[in-house]
Amino acid sequence: MDDSKFTELRRLTGRHNKLVYEAVKAGEVAELSPEDQAWGRAMGEHMHLKHVHNALEFADLREGEVYEIEVNGHVVSPLAHVAMHAAVKGQVEADPPVRAAFEKLTATGASAHHAEHVLATLFAGLYFDLGQPALTDAGVEKARARYYQKIKKVTRDAVFRKKLLRQFPAGHVGFD
Repeated sequence: MDDSKFTELRRLTGRHNKLVYEAVKAGEVAELSPEDQAWGRAMGEHMHLKHVHNALEFADLREGEVYEIEVNGHVVSPLAHVAMHAAVKGQVEADPPVRAAFEKLTATGASAHHAEHVLATLFAGLYFDLGQPALTDAGVEKARARYYQKIKKVTRDAVFRKKLLRQFPAGHVGFD
């Protein structure tokens, strides 16, 4: 896809983000589709962060321009962070092993938000694996199996769970 098509896709996504954001501000998230409800809940939980707020408040005005910030020497997208929370929320609602891992994390002291950070990190690993060029069907299945092996390990292995909680922060360093 050429850059103009990516720009158009980002422009349309910005419009969509702005519409969901307006529903969040108006308290109308329940009126959205289930996918947009998860997106809206994740937005609502991050509105206090200036970079997330700015990315959403001006999403339709960027006209397809990328919105990224630098955090600890890395270029990141505040909206990608919110999207990962939305993805985890959807998985917790629809995928029993992920729900079990989430419940175990929260039952052993993690906040729901911190648990989402941990699970989002595991999901990001799967997402990265699935994005590799020339991935075969067998490769997809191996990546999914590795992901679910880690998800199940969260529910069964206290040492692994504690390591993940320490490794991935609960907060949003650099986004505020």
